[in-house]
Amino acid sequence: MAGWDDLISYVRVRYEVMRHTDDEVWFELPTRDERTQLVAVRRVSDADGHPWARLDSPVGRAGELDLHRLLELAAASVVGGAVSTGGVVVIRHAVPLHETAPAGFERAFRAVVDVADRLEEELTGRDEH
Repeated sequence: MAGWDDLISYVRVRYEVMRHTDDEVWFELPTRDERTQLVAVRRVSDADGHPWARLDSPVGRAGELDLHRLLELAAASVVGGAVSTGGVVVIRHAVPLHETAPAGFERAFRAVVDVADRLEEELTGRDEH
């Protein structure tokens, strides 16, 4: 299966990387109707030290969103959950690195950005991320 370096290689070949450090990579994915969605992938570890990739895609500023409505809408999602970090609400999901084949990254990326983009459009009417 894949490791962090495999994930980075997968992203670099397919997308324009906006930011890259040892433990994270940021890039945009096209969604629908010429919309795009930012995704940040961070290398994290679980309590047992196993490596995971945590995926975040922004919805909007927490202070500008109807958070009750956001949580109701997010409840329909198959993957991820809504969290607030640094004043921004993101849809967050994680995949275990050594249990995920490189092709599985794309499915995870798409699942997260599709939810975030749908919520962003419904709650803000904008395409900022």
